Amino acid sequence: MPFRKMKRYFINFFLFFCFFAIYCLLPTDVNAKAKGRCKDCHSMHYSKEGSEVTYASRQGPFPSMTIGGCLGCHGQNPSGAQNIIVQGRMRIPQIIHAMGNGDLAGGNYYYVADGYNPDYSKGHNVRGISLQEPPPMNIPPGFLESVTIPGGSGPSSWPSFRQLACAGTYGCHGNRTIEDEFGAMHGAHHEDDSAIDGSTVGKSYRFLFGIAGKEHKDWEYLAAADNHNGYKGDQTHASMSTISYLCGECHGKFHPHPNLGGSSEVGHAYNSLWRRHPSDISFAGVHGGYIGSEYQGYVQYNLESPVAYQNPAGNETAVDVDSIIMCLSCHRAHASPYPDILRWDYSKAEAGGGDTGKGCLVCHTKKSQ
Repeated sequence: MPFRKMKRYFINFFLFFCFFAIYCLLPTDVNAKAKGRCKDCHSMHYSKEGSEVTYASRQGPFPSMTIGGCLGCHGQNPSGAQNIIVQGRMRIPQIIHAMGNGDLAGGNYYYVADGYNPDYSKGHNVRGISLQEPPPMNIPPGFLESVTIPGGSGPSSWPSFRQLACAGTYGCHGNRTIEDEFGAMHGAHHEDDSAIDGSTVGKSYRFLFGIAGKEHKDWEYLAAADNHNGYKGDQTHASMSTISYLCGECHGKFHPHPNLGGSSEVGHAYNSLWRRHPSDISFAGVHGGYIGSEYQGYVQYNLESPVAYQNPAGNETAVDVDSIIMCLSCHRAHASPYPDILRWDYSKAEAGGGDTGKGCLVCHTKKSQ
C-alpha cells in the first residue's frame, strides 16, 4: 500500500478513535427525560396493574396507558427498601418506600399512607395514597380563589369533596390550568429538560409548571452541603418562578406576593407585623436589619434548613444577607416523620439550650444561647 494511502487511513482511524473516546466520556444521562423500553411505563391497551398498595380509586384502566398511573412508577413497592428504582435505562424516584434514612428531598408518603400506620398530620393526603381528611383539612389551609398561576388562574373554589391529586388543577405537578392530572402532565416525561427554565412542564423544576431551579441528580439522596437541590427564590417576593410561589398557589395567604396573600395577610418584611412565617424573603429584609441579627450566624448551607437563591446552582455553600427563606426551609413537600410536614421535630425545639445547627435554630442562631 502506498505510503500516502496508509497515512490517510491512519489519520482517519486516529480521528475515529478520538471521536469515539470523546463520545464514551460524555454523560449517558444529560437530562431526566424518560428513556428505554416503552413497556416499562406503558401497556399496549390498558393495565390494572399497580404498586403493592391498592385502593378502589386506583383501579384501572389507567390513563395514558400507564402501568399503575403515577404510583405505578413512583410507588412501586411501598414496603420495600428502595428509594430509587432502576428500571431499564431509567432511574425512578420513589415517593413512598420503607427504606431507613432514605427519604428523598420531597419527603416520603409512607408516613401518611393508608395501610402503614398513617398519621395524616405529617403530610399531604394525596388521592391513591391516603383517604381525604375531614373538614377543615379537606381544603388547603390559606386557600385563595382564582389566584394567578403560570398559564392562567387557579381554581375558583376548592369543592369539599375534591381530594388533592398528584397533578393538574387540584394537584402540584403539571399544568394546573388543566384539571385532568394526566392531561396536565402530557409529554412532560419525554421532554429534553437539560435547561430548567419553567417555559413548559417538562422544562420546569420537578415538573412544577413555571418553577425554576437546579435539580440534584439523586433527588437529594446522600446530598451534601455543596451538592444539593438549587431552590429558586426572590428577595423582592415578586416572581412567579420560585418554589415558594408554587406552594402559595394553594396556600395563598402564606405568601406576600401581590398575586397571592400580599402583605395584608402575612405582614410586611420590614417591620414586626408578621402573622405568618415569611417566605421568599431574604435575610436582608429581616426586622432591625441583618447586621448583628440572630440570623447572621447562619453562614454555611445546612440541609436541615435549606435556603433559596436568586439564581440557584445547586452547589452553593455560603449563606449570607442575600440568601432567601422559603417554604421548604422548614417543610418537606410530600410528607415527613414530623407533624405539619416539618423537617424536624418542632416540639423539641428549645431556646437557650445551645442546640445551634438544628431545626429552627439553624436560622435563629442567637436563640440557642
